[in-house]
This record gives sequence, C-alpha cells and structure tokens, in this order.
Amino acid sequence: MKRFIASFVGALCFWIGLSAFIESAAAQPGSITWKEPLTGMEFVRIPAGCFEFRCPADTGRSSSSTLCTGGFWLGIHEVTRGQFRVFIEATGYRTDAEREGFSWAYSGQWEKRAGQDWRNSGFPQDDRHPVVNVSWNDAKAMAKWLSEKNREHFRLPTESEWEYACGDRQSAESSPDAESVCRQANVADATALESFPAWKTRACRDGHVHTAPVGSLRPDRFGLYDLVGNVWEWCEDVCISGTGSDHAMNKVVPAKHSIRVVRGNGWNSGPGLRGCAARETLQVPERRGNDVGFRLMRAP
Repeated sequence: MKRFIASFVGALCFWIGLSAFIESAAAQPGSITWKEPLTGMEFVRIPAGCFEFRCPADTGRSSSSTLCTGGFWLGIHEVTRGQFRVFIEATGYRTDAEREGFSWAYSGQWEKRAGQDWRNSGFPQDDRHPVVNVSWNDAKAMAKWLSEKNREHFRLPTESEWEYACGDRQSAESSPDAESVCRQANVADATALESFPAWKTRACRDGHVHTAPVGSLRPDRFGLYDLVGNVWEWCEDVCISGTGSDHAMNKVVPAKHSIRVVRGNGWNSGPGLRGCAARETLQVPERRGNDVGFRLMRAP
C-alpha cells in the first residue's frame, strides 16, 4: 500500500511539473520548437489567437472580420536552397522553371530570363539563402514529399495564418526611423543602390543587395525571421472579399482559378513597403521569380 501511495504521489508530482512547464513555455511565444529530421528545417509553435483579418476585394477595397485561429507550427525561416536541394536530390523533381527553361527576374523592370531557376538565381547565393525562382506548384510538391516522409501534414500557410503570424510587425511606413526598417527587413535600401543606382530606396543599409542568408535580421515576437522582406512567400489559398470568415480555424479556402498569393515583400521592395499587409497576386504555374520563395507549416 505504501509503495502504491509513493508511486501515485510521484506520478502526480511529475504531471503537475509537466503541466507547469507547458504553461510556462506557452507563456513565452517562440519557446516551443521542433526540427524536421530530413532537412533540418526548424518550426516554432504559434499559439492560438484572434486578430482582425482584411480580405481584399476586386474593387480595391477590403472587408475585415475578426478571425480566431488554432495553434500551428510555422517554419522559423524561409525554405533555403540547401533544404530544397535535399528534396530535389531525394525525388529527382524538376521545377517549373527547369521544365520551361526560364524564370522572371527583376532589375528595375520584370523580364524573362532563360536558364534561371532555383540553382541559378541570377545573383550570388549559397545554401543558407532562401530558395527563389520556385512556383506555387514547386512549393506544394516539397510539402507533399515532406508529408509522406514524416507521416505529418505539411503545407503552405493560408493567408490568414500567415497574417496572424506576422501581425505584430509594424508597417515600414510607420517605423520611427529608416534604420529600424533595415534591422528587421531585407528590402531595397542604400546597399541596393550600389548595383541599381536608379532605384528608389530607403535611407538605411541592411548589407544585402539581393537575398540575405535566412535569419540574418531580427526575429518577431514568435521567433520568426524574414516574414517582411528577403523574399515574397507563397500562401496556400487566396482570400477574396466575402470569404474572410471562411478562413477561421486553419481552414484552407480552395481557389477557383489559377491566381495565387504571395505575402511579405522581397529584397527589391522599395519605399512603398506595406509590411505585414503586403500582398501580390500571381499567375500559376508561369509566375515565379528571383524574389519569390516560401516557408512551410506543419498543420495541426
């Protein structure tokens, strides 16, 4: 009997201690992380919460609604060339740019560039840099492969999940000084003028003309890097006016056309930067570019 009581008390103390640990960790956003074993990709637990989500309309106006999302795991960094290479070498997958022989490049204006793809970005990169010149289809293919290998569900974040994770980042337009922008976002700045003297840029230096190695700048409240700047990021779905409430609780709203959305600005985004509100629509599968990449999420 005494042995039973001692065992019971010991187990009770263990669970109380574990619960206290979990509650303590939950009170510190960014403290719960997980590493995917095949690529080394790191994910952070994003806690559940509610926020004001604005869904654009074709008229240029937007409808807003308060959305509540469940917790989920989001990549701490954008997917790197090195991580994408693991997927390519394991599967033999060929990207849309490789199959079609071109990608889009920006140097003041957009143009098709033959021979540019994820291996050849058109500017210096190594395996620590975010992969670029990848289409929505390419990002989905990597997510599918990871899901099968890990027996987990990986995908791109929805627009609402992406915006919730980014939400506390102030728009660069409201930042108190130019230098604060360059401490948190790799965008077009005085460094870019060395290669693109005609560009309109911000009066600060982040030290990177093109993409920066992921995690080079400051993280946000959840421990996420480069949600604003570096590369635009593909989202799973498309939010249009009238469907805002459909995006609640990690629900994917199927797109009914070939348009997909990227969020967050890229290394070439100028003074019109809109921070977490930045959003562009691109045609799939043709549209990929040297300023577009992605990050993955591990679905709940």
